[in-house]
Amino acid sequence: MEHLLNLIYGAVFGIANVIPGVSGGTMMVVFGIYDKLIEVLSFKLSAIKKNIVFLLFFGIGAAAGILGFSFVISWLFENFSVGVNMFFMGLIAGSIPLIIKTATKEEKFRPMCLIAFIPALALVIGMAVLDKTSGDNYAVELSNTNGGYTVTIENNGNYAIKPDWRLTVPADLSEQNAVNCTVKSSSNGVSVLTGIEGESIAPGEKKTVGIITDATINADALKLSFTYQMNVMLFLTLLGGVTLAAVAMIIPGVSGSFVMVLLGIYSTVIGAIKSLDIMILIPTAIGVIIGIIFGAKIISLLLKKYSLMVYSGILGLVAGSFFAIFPDGVGFNIQTLIGAGAFIVGGIISYISGKYSTKAD
Repeated sequence: MEHLLNLIYGAVFGIANVIPGVSGGTMMVVFGIYDKLIEVLSFKLSAIKKNIVFLLFFGIGAAAGILGFSFVISWLFENFSVGVNMFFMGLIAGSIPLIIKTATKEEKFRPMCLIAFIPALALVIGMAVLDKTSGDNYAVELSNTNGGYTVTIENNGNYAIKPDWRLTVPADLSEQNAVNCTVKSSSNGVSVLTGIEGESIAPGEKKTVGIITDATINADALKLSFTYQMNVMLFLTLLGGVTLAAVAMIIPGVSGSFVMVLLGIYSTVIGAIKSLDIMILIPTAIGVIIGIIFGAKIISLLLKKYSLMVYSGILGLVAGSFFAIFPDGVGFNIQTLIGAGAFIVGGIISYISGKYSTKAD
C-alpha cells in the first residue's frame, strides 16, 4: 500500500509540474512528504539510504506523470477545466491542517510569521496575474478564402521553428486539400498538417497554409505544436531557464511550468516531451537535475535553521495557490457541480493521505 501511494504521489507531482499555475511543491506538502523529499533531493546520503525505496517508486510515478499523463491532462483540461482545477484546490485545502501541525511541532505561530506569510502570498498572486496576461510565443490566425481557408502561423519566438511542426485541424483533408504543407493523417473529422521538409519558420516569419474544404473550421479549434531548431544559444537558454524552473518546481505554491511560460520555453519543452526530441530533452534534463539539487539544498538548510518561518511562507504560498488556480467558468452550471464534487474528493484524498504519511513517519 505504501509503495502504491508513493507511485501516486510521484504521478501527481509529475502531472502538476506540466500544468502552468499548479505547483508540484504544493502537492508534496499536500501529501506530507515535503521534508522527506527535500532531504533526499539535496543529496544527503543518510536520507537517500533511508528513503531509497520511497525515492524509486516516487521517481517512477513522477516520470509516468510527466511523460504518460501530459496527453491525458491536456484532454481533461480541454473538456473539464473547472473540475480539474477544483480537484487540485481540494487537494490543497485538505493539506492545510497537516501543514499547520507540522509547522507548530516545536513552536507556535506568532505575529512575526506574517513577515514570511504576506510576501509569499503576494508572490503567488502576482505570478497568477502575470500568467493571465502573458502571451504565446507564436500566433495562429484563420481567414476565409474562396473554396476554403488560409491559416497563418507566425513565429514570435527567438528561434527557428523546425519543419515538423504539427497543426491539428478539425476537418477530413487529403493532400489535394492542402497548400504549403503536408497531410500526415486524416481520420474521424480531424487532420494533422505538418511543414514541408526543409521549410522551417524563422523568428518573426509568417507561414501561410491553404486549406481547401467545405467543412466549417473554427479558429479556436486549431492547435499548433512544434519544437525549435537547436543551436548554442537555445541550448544555453533552455539550460538556464529549466534550471530556474526546477528550483521553482519544488517551492510550494510556485509553478515551475509557469516560470517556463514567462521565459518563453514552455511550448518548446512540452513539445519535446511529447515528441521525444532528444536534442531539446538533453539540456532540459541537465537543467532539471541542477535546479532540483541546488534548490533542495537551500530549502533543506532553511528548514533546519528557520523551520517556523519557512512553513509560514509555505502557508502563504499555498493560500495564494487558491487564487492562482481558481478556474474561469464557475457559476450555476454542470461544470461547477462536477467541480464541487471534485473539490470534495480532492480534499478527502489529501486529508487521508496526510494522516497516513504522518503515521508512516
